[in-house]
Amino acid sequence: MINEAISDKLQTFFDSYTSTELTSSYRIINTPSEFAKEHLFYIQEAGYLKSLKSHIKQREQLNSYLFLIVLSGSGYFTYLGRKQDLSAGDCLFINCSHPYSHQSSEEDPWELMWVHFNGKNIEPYINYYENMNTERVFHTDTISVYITIIETCLESGEKNDIVAEFILSKMLTDLITLCITGNKDTIGQNCMEKMKLIKEYIDHNFKNKLSLSSIAQEFYLSKYYLAREFKKFHGMTIGNYISGKRVTYSKELLRFTNKSIEEISELCGIPDTNYFAKVFRKLEECSPSEYRKKW
Repeated sequence: MINEAISDKLQTFFDSYTSTELTSSYRIINTPSEFAKEHLFYIQEAGYLKSLKSHIKQREQLNSYLFLIVLSGSGYFTYLGRKQDLSAGDCLFINCSHPYSHQSSEEDPWELMWVHFNGKNIEPYINYYENMNTERVFHTDTISVYITIIETCLESGEKNDIVAEFILSKMLTDLITLCITGNKDTIGQNCMEKMKLIKEYIDHNFKNKLSLSSIAQEFYLSKYYLAREFKKFHGMTIGNYISGKRVTYSKELLRFTNKSIEEISELCGIPDTNYFAKVFRKLEECSPSEYRKKW
């Protein structure tokens, strides 16, 4: 499971420090620079653990986010009052300000890798993940991808320089992205397929008159259900997605045709030129005419 460099570090650690009766572990603890705290995602702690005896680990009110992956063995995890079994390939991603605990099984002690991390602008990522995944636990068949990220965090975290901090920030961004995009259980398969079809429908029809009600009727859905699930899956409201498609198309027409603003407004699905200009300015922070001159 672990590459040769990390295995050597683990062996060195175990040779230098006596394992407790409960666990054998290798970890690094990191103190980020002021620059990293202000601008980057940063690790607080990362490591590897092999449980030797079943014991419970509990924390709460910790200003940190935790990603943990089970490499082998099994145990359980309790978060927000819910207890869930964990086994090889299971991952969890949580906000540590809430009470949580985890415990290895006695019969099949587990091996874990984990990263505690934080960052000034990390909360929107976490909120998006939590909105999509109420279970907080998901399974992966590609353990090696996560191991590689955590190994890189362990290696870079020991260097304690600005270059390493940029690498760590990238690794954490990749990790969060994997948690969001690699989790097949995030939304039910039927709902996932339905939301993809609705997005494709908008992509092909945004030049026409569209509304939440008309799309809901087209797909035999409640407009309230549609609004909620579309935002959960795509990270934006249907209205904002349609506006984005229309403005993107209008930018192509502004740059590569000689059509008037009025014609472009009509062609991109917003017949009211004044309203088109308002939508365009909201997304681009300039008028359509100003955009045409700049580009």
